[in-house]
Amino acid sequence: MKNDLVLNKDKILKLIGLFDEALTELYSLKQIDKDTLLKSRDKYAMEHLFYRLAMISIDICFHIASRLQRRVPETYKDCFSVLNEAGIISTATKRKLAELAGLRNLIAHVYWDIDYDKLYNYLNKLTQLENFRNTVLNLIKVG
Repeated sequence: MKNDLVLNKDKILKLIGLFDEALTELYSLKQIDKDTLLKSRDKYAMEHLFYRLAMISIDICFHIASRLQRRVPETYKDCFSVLNEAGIISTATKRKLAELAGLRNLIAHVYWDIDYDKLYNYLNKLTQLENFRNTVLNLIKVG
């Protein structure tokens, strides 16, 4: 059975569009000097954008895992392990996405302990997120 017959291509493309918007905004924030950004309200935008990227990545992951692997992962982090075990994403990508899922949990549940300095450092890991995006598009055969 072809992947595009199993996966909801429209759903994935909509999520990828939202993913791209968040990623573009994070790249814009990356251009701001670290000290300047962390002293401004932009740090809250950065927090929200990472949360949004994490949720979109998780939604995409759960869709792929449930449709292609016929398995519903137990946790957000586990979802990326399912894709890795299926050979859909690399181990390096799995690790970065699991880290992003952990970051999502931190933002969602312990917002008062957010280390914005550490969060800013995640801006240097955006390439791995792009790799996930490109892998998903390749999976549904979209350039």
